Amino acid sequence: MADIDALIKKYFVQPDDTVPPSEPMPATFSGCQITPLIDGTTYFDDLKAQLATLGTGTPEENAKQFLYIAGWHLHLMGGKILPAPGSSGTYLPTVDLEKPFSLDGPGAAATLIDLLKKKAKAGVDVRILGWASFALMADNFVQTKAVQNGLGSIRDVNLGTLASILELRTEPALAEKAWVNILTHSAGAAHTKLVILGTGDKAIGYTGGLDLVGDRHGSQPHPAGQWHDVQAKVEGPVVQAMHDFFRDMWNEVRGRNVRTLRMGFTNIASHTPGSPALGPRPLSTAPVAKHRVQSLRTLPQFNYKSTNRLPENDKISFAPAGLFEIRTAWLNAIKAAERYIYIEDLQFWSIELMKALREAVTTKPELKVLLVNGLRDPSDPKYPPYTLVALTQGLLKGLTPPQRAQLGMFTRDVVVHSKTTIVDDHWAIIGSANCARRSLYTDIEHSVAFLDEDDEKDTALVRQYRVRLWSDAFRLAPADQQKIIDINKALNVWNTSWGTPGSGVTLPSSVTPVILPTTEKKLSDKEQETYDLFADVDSKMPWGACSV
Repeated sequence: MADIDALIKKYFVQPDDTVPPSEPMPATFSGCQITPLIDGTTYFDDLKAQLATLGTGTPEENAKQFLYIAGWHLHLMGGKILPAPGSSGTYLPTVDLEKPFSLDGPGAAATLIDLLKKKAKAGVDVRILGWASFALMADNFVQTKAVQNGLGSIRDVNLGTLASILELRTEPALAEKAWVNILTHSAGAAHTKLVILGTGDKAIGYTGGLDLVGDRHGSQPHPAGQWHDVQAKVEGPVVQAMHDFFRDMWNEVRGRNVRTLRMGFTNIASHTPGSPALGPRPLSTAPVAKHRVQSLRTLPQFNYKSTNRLPENDKISFAPAGLFEIRTAWLNAIKAAERYIYIEDLQFWSIELMKALREAVTTKPELKVLLVNGLRDPSDPKYPPYTLVALTQGLLKGLTPPQRAQLGMFTRDVVVHSKTTIVDDHWAIIGSANCARRSLYTDIEHSVAFLDEDDEKDTALVRQYRVRLWSDAFRLAPADQQKIIDINKALNVWNTSWGTPGSGVTLPSSVTPVILPTTEKKLSDKEQETYDLFADVDSKMPWGACSV
């Protein structure tokens, strides 16, 4: 059996890794179980099964149960964002309510919003934190540089969430428990996709890339192609950290002044500050498996220029200097890598992470680096040049031809919305954080990093996760997945000059190698302004953006 203490020391965040040094080190939990749920249908089916256990007992039993959701996009009401009648743009929209979100699939009769109301009415403690930008959705909103620089689409995301919150509040049991998460940086988001549920001291958590939105199912057609994503089901002692993170955010919102947000001609109060605080809940510490887990967060700093005219925000009291645990964990694992680093992400924008990959390649000639993305999500702004900048100024700069040969970048014919990294078949991370500066320093994010005490077995968690994830890319039937258990044979599928042949698996036409650029990309002054102020903000830097 592998020495789990050695694996923890090598791959997990240690006290001297924390940045800044004053931030607390994320705790390492033993006795946990992580189950990677690949694609939306798998996740939603699992979540549906867990929700079915809530609210079906006596009033006394139901009162001990809870369901907490902290989401970036809660499009529970469904439909498209449409211009308001008589408007010439998209700044006073209404929402088409024809197809509310269902865990059963787009257009299914059993809607999640009705299910949430039912559980709350039965006495389950249901609480919702849906993010909407207090800056973009302010009552006095005007056409700002933010919208001019592509954030109009974020406004549309927020409208779907606000419509869902308003509808949830029509259920009396949810009237004071469906809130807007207003804790963000002015140019940041609460990007978590957290669900925590349970009864008494027993709880299960979910974290990853999947929002509660109709096109996330994965088995259904999407305007840009099939949706590919990963959510982690989390069980065992580490769920306490996830619960406490939600509790900290809930109580922080409760202590703030109410923000007024606008949807069309409707004013929406962010929350009800007079409602009771969410109290502590000691969860079971009994072991459920042999996985070691770190619960990781990003929380922003708040540094504003005096010239800023957009609404500003206060420091978060439980993290006044910000928390950058995901950044620290990611860099630590990259530095520890010896055999391979696999990153599957929608965005490769972070120059800092790309530089870390370059340093790893230049110091370890046997290391292979795989970057995989896919089709652009059509709800995002026009694809910017930031990936080219990160690749050419971060990853590729100064590499020799043999070092470039250690790299491989691929694109799939699906929307790759997952945010996950695997290192050496030992360490992996699943969460909401993209390979982008804003995910490291500005947006509110959550991820879990994990190891397995049974690391040397073919059934070990990280190895099996890699096999399932790559089998999805290679389109392997379950019976053929054992062909890529050997990492050397699996790497050879991606690049026939890597590893050793013999798997019998070939790269399908749905996975296309990307030719890495040879010319350095630099941003124009306008592009740099958009990048720094809106697209990929760094909360450690003074920030300000004026209205037009």
